[in-house]
Parts: sequence; structure tokens; C-alpha cells
Amino acid sequence: MLEIFSGLVTGFFSSLANDVYRSVSGMVETYLLSTHDLSTFSARPLTEDPAIQAMFHLTLALGDVLLVLVFTYSFLRSQWERGFRAHYTLKAILPRTLAAIGMGHFALVFGQMAIDLNNALVHAVWTQPFPGGPTRMPWITALTTGFGLPLFQLIVRLAIVAMLVIVALTYVVRFALLAVLLAIAPLAALCMILPETKRYAQSWLRLFLLTVFMQFGQVLVLRVASIFASELNGSPVEALYGLAVLYLLIKVPGLMNASAHLESKSEHMLEGFAKKAVKGAMAAKAGA
Repeated sequence: MLEIFSGLVTGFFSSLANDVYRSVSGMVETYLLSTHDLSTFSARPLTEDPAIQAMFHLTLALGDVLLVLVFTYSFLRSQWERGFRAHYTLKAILPRTLAAIGMGHFALVFGQMAIDLNNALVHAVWTQPFPGGPTRMPWITALTTGFGLPLFQLIVRLAIVAMLVIVALTYVVRFALLAVLLAIAPLAALCMILPETKRYAQSWLRLFLLTVFMQFGQVLVLRVASIFASELNGSPVEALYGLAVLYLLIKVPGLMNASAHLESKSEHMLEGFAKKAVKGAMAAKAGA
């Protein structure tokens, strides 16, 4: 009885996976392996989305208004600032302000350039010919054909479907996060000016680059996995291999985020050592 039930379920999964695969196989790269605005079901640049542009112009106007407050605050701080390295004088504030104005007004252009670079890298990796035949997803065979005992097929296929749903949700969250980051880019650029808010601009930049290029990391893992999957065609090991690849795709954003935080901590540590060295040199000079 169990074999009959599992056979019916696996047969349903096989026919469903075949239908879906035939429907979307020609649009995989455009809609899943690259970043575009899909609100009109056409692959146009993400920054051409009207909602993103409207919110961007709103935050840009807010940033221009807040710029007056930033200058007022820096002027007042410069009156009482004492130290070896001034942070609030016009000579220190003006270059950062000009950079912030340029980054804020052209944030959509620079953001789309980063997205286009990611799409180009993804296209190069996904379409590059390698041994093993054309590119394919490592879990396609496990979903569309039999590869072992019926109960084992049922469990593995359910796990693969669950992983695919998680990957799809990750893609939706990534798209929404990119839209928000592009919309608030002028305010993030404004944070570059003052030392108290500079870390927020750095956090925005780190999160934006991570969100954009995590797709390239996922496609790189997927492309390497597809090469090795050709050697396991139709075996139960390939089914488990496809499941492991999906797990790696889910873990890529977290691994990239951990490496980015490690780099940030190292940078802060080096800055702390440099400040201590400068203070020690000044104290030694004053004592002499």
C-alpha cells in the first residue's frame, strides 16, 4: 500500500516537474539568474521601475533639505572642536559633502552599473561551455525521472521542493531589499559627511554590494555543481547531490555576510591600532 501511494506521489511530482521545466527552461537566466525589473514581465533595468524612481526622488529632496542641517551642525561643532585632526572644519566637510551630493544624485546610475556588472558575470559563468554537456540544474533529474526506491524518491523530492521554495523566497526578499536600498540611497550618501553617521553609509554600501553580488555567488556554486552532476546522471547520489547544492545556495548570503563583517572588524582593529600609535607618538613628543 505504501509503495502504491509513494508511486502515485512521485509520478505526480515527475509530471509536474516536467511541465514546469519545459515552461520556464528558456527563461531561467532572464528571470532567476539575473536581476531585472519584472513588474511588467519584461527584462528591463531594475532602476527603471516607477515606484523605485518615485521613492528615490522623494528621499533625494529630503537629503537636499537635511544638507542644510548638516552644515549648520558641522559649523557649530567646529567652533568648539579641539584636537590634532579636525573633523568639522570646512576643509574637512566640503570634500565629503561634494562626494555625498554626487553619490546621492547619481545613485540610481551607479546602482544600475553594479547590477549590470552582476548580470554580466552571471551570464559569463552560466553560458561558458564546460565538459559535461549543456548547463542544467543538478536536481532536475531527481525531480523528473526515477532514481531509486519509491519511498526514498518521495522523501528526497519533497525536500528538494521545500528547498526550491526557500530559494524562490530568498530571490523575492533580495529583489525587495534592492528596491529599498536604491530608494534610500540619497540618505545613505548624506551619512558620509559627518563622522558620527559615516558608519551608516558604510553599512548601506556593504549591504548593497552583498545583496547585488550574492546572486553571482549562488550562480557560481550552481554552475560548478552542474558540471559535477553530469557524472552522476540518474543515480540516487545525484538526488542527494542536488539537495546539497540547494542547501549551499541558501547558505551563500550568510557566508558572504559573515566574511564582510570579518573584514569590517579587521578594519576597525587596524584603525584602533593606528590611533593608539599616533597618541603614543604625540605623548612621547610632548614628554621630550
